[in-house]
Amino acid sequence: MSPQNPMERMYRRTFYVNFENEPILYGRRYTWLCYEVKISKDPSKLPWDTGIFRGQVYFEPQYHAEMCFLSWYCGNQLPAYKCFQITWFVSWTPCPDCVGKVAEFLAEHPNVTLTISAARLYYYWETDYRRALCRLRQAGARVKIMDDEEFAYCWENFVYNEGQPFMPWDKFDDNYAFLHSKLKEILRNPMEAMYPHTFYFHFKNLRRAYGRNETWLCFAVEIIKHCSTVSWKRGVFRNQVDPETHCHAERCFLSWFCEDILSPKKNYQVTWYTSWSPCLDCAGEVAEFLATHSNVKLTIYTARLYYFWKTDYQEGLRSLSEKGASVEIMDYKDFKRCWKKFVYDDGKPFQPWKGLQYNFLFLDCKLQEILE
Repeated sequence: MSPQNPMERMYRRTFYVNFENEPILYGRRYTWLCYEVKISKDPSKLPWDTGIFRGQVYFEPQYHAEMCFLSWYCGNQLPAYKCFQITWFVSWTPCPDCVGKVAEFLAEHPNVTLTISAARLYYYWETDYRRALCRLRQAGARVKIMDDEEFAYCWENFVYNEGQPFMPWDKFDDNYAFLHSKLKEILRNPMEAMYPHTFYFHFKNLRRAYGRNETWLCFAVEIIKHCSTVSWKRGVFRNQVDPETHCHAERCFLSWFCEDILSPKKNYQVTWYTSWSPCLDCAGEVAEFLATHSNVKLTIYTARLYYFWKTDYQEGLRSLSEKGASVEIMDYKDFKRCWKKFVYDDGKPFQPWKGLQYNFLFLDCKLQEILE
């Protein structure tokens, strides 16, 4: 289909009717999608482009607002050597069909990051729609519920507001709290695996990896029985976009592990493969956890060292080691093992990148200096 041209703004009544954050809302048959496209590292911080798409009056997914945006974006043939940050403010979260196309789009455009802030969750009680939200996260998109600041931002930038301020409706805060909690519940459990483009981008062992602003954590939990281990659980966590907790991947794991898995009557061997070594705060929390749970042994294989030249972060790594954690730099065999266990590889082998061994030697040397 030919790309639909975006609108610049919507009318006030349109915004209030379609972006009302009532969890269950009838009669809103269209998705409205307000977008911003920014160029990463642009000194001006200004959007490259903004606009609005509305799902058209057709049942076919190709006419949904999300598909209209993707068609428009791809039609612009933006340069692959630049990195783009896309933000959607949507009245409904995407349907499963659109999620599939968004996942394909992100796989084909590793230079693009996508954040989706939604006023409402579409059929959040249906299994297929819940799985679709998890698939978005697996594909690398950030999914969150619009808060009061984002509603005000949309009102200011995408509405013919005639100088009037955004006025929240009755039960606005209650609705946000419910939807935020519901989305958190849906995304709380670990992912099964990640897509190849996500792995190659986030686990590349660069010395200073600019643009990798989140941690991906692949884990394997084994139960220790009679001096041997039995594989039990495994999965993937990534940093969550949570304005209340700013939950890093390490905290996500600890929360899930302590609430759903941990038993004082069992001994555990936990193995992490992380894109970044833990930050100072997470290192402290993990060290504290290990100090109070002698039945848990932790091994951390990390692709890169987070701010390894800063004293505080070095202390965080030492505190982990002092509490019994084994911290190592991922080598070729570790990347290959991680690829096999935690990536939807379609039978394709891991392909090492140029400089992998050289960067490993550099980072391993730095880690040994820190832990001495």
